[in-house]
Amino acid sequence: MRLHSGHVALGSMAFALCACGAALAGEPTEAQMKEAMLYAMNHPPGEAAGDPITITFFKKEACDSPTPKGYNCTFDVKVASTNIAASFYNDIPGAWFYVDKDTGKWAMRPPF
Repeated sequence: MRLHSGHVALGSMAFALCACGAALAGEPTEAQMKEAMLYAMNHPPGEAAGDPITITFFKKEACDSPTPKGYNCTFDVKVASTNIAASFYNDIPGAWFYVDKDTGKWAMRPPF
């Protein structure tokens, strides 16, 4: 009985590790990319948040094979804000997305 319990525990742990690794290995979904972009636009590094920016349309197109920088993905996006500078995001065809080690969430590298 003890040997059987050990194999079950070992098998369960191996399955959990494989499942976790598989989840981390995939490219970001459209929803994850949209959330990462929205956060990056509204929380620029080293600057105070300005007028809020919203995404009115977001469509994922494709992602390249992963690199150490993350996934280089293309998309169509339409943003809205009272901040005129936010309209620059409408001209961005793609960005790098990666999993942030601190939060475990998908993040977008600043495109500018």
